[in-house]
Amino acid sequence: MNNKLLKLAYMNLLNDIDITCLENPETRKVVYGKLSGLFLPSVSENYSNAKNKVMIIGSETAGWEPLAKKVAGDTVFDDFESIDTYVDRTMQKHQHFFKKMLQKDSGDRGHTFHNFTRATAKAVGGDGLIYANLFCFDWRKKSPIKYPKFDFVKDLSGKILDVQIKILQPDYIIFANGISSAKQRRELFPVGEGARCTDGKNHPEKISSHYLWEFILDKKIRCFRVHHPSARSKEARLGRSFALQLLAEAARGPTSSAIQ
Repeated sequence: MNNKLLKLAYMNLLNDIDITCLENPETRKVVYGKLSGLFLPSVSENYSNAKNKVMIIGSETAGWEPLAKKVAGDTVFDDFESIDTYVDRTMQKHQHFFKKMLQKDSGDRGHTFHNFTRATAKAVGGDGLIYANLFCFDWRKKSPIKYPKFDFVKDLSGKILDVQIKILQPDYIIFANGISSAKQRRELFPVGEGARCTDGKNHPEKISSHYLWEFILDKKIRCFRVHHPSARSKEARLGRSFALQLLAEAARGPTSSAIQ
């Protein structure tokens, strides 16, 4: 049911855009250059029954092509057929990809985003995880912030995140999009009196607020802002680790003992 509701919401949003951006790379590059395909998250089949529902928001993909397929070992691209089939393709790609990432027996080398999602799954369970991104497109397989049509990307990204949060109602959100897109995160999720993000909280006894900060979104969702998992400093690692400790403690309930 959750994925069906997401699909309907995505389709409603896409009815209002120029669908040229959803075409295969060769067709869309005339207008949209090296913009990627559209990233639309899904959730697991067991999401509704998950005890802990946690959204993890990264920054953007490093290349995302829902219309790509392999033919005799080569990558080819199907033509865009309809919004309906496109949304199916990109949601299915997301579900298969994230399931594969969570099921990996060992971590990736270095500090990668999905090492962090696996650590989160270990802390609170994997069925209720939502793998999302701040930006629904990448540009040249990197951040779209300098893309000439970035206002379009930011507007659609914000709307997509809003419908995900409204439909999936996560208990917790981890913003792990990184410092380079902090300005855009604050624009999509403004902080302050009367804004969506309130009740800021630091943990100075453990780590600087630069590396871990808490707040409440929409008066009900406990959120953690950490550095992107690719950040290698000792402080960045400690901030992410402590966020997962706090998340695990909260997920177990108020009577549970703290993690040592």
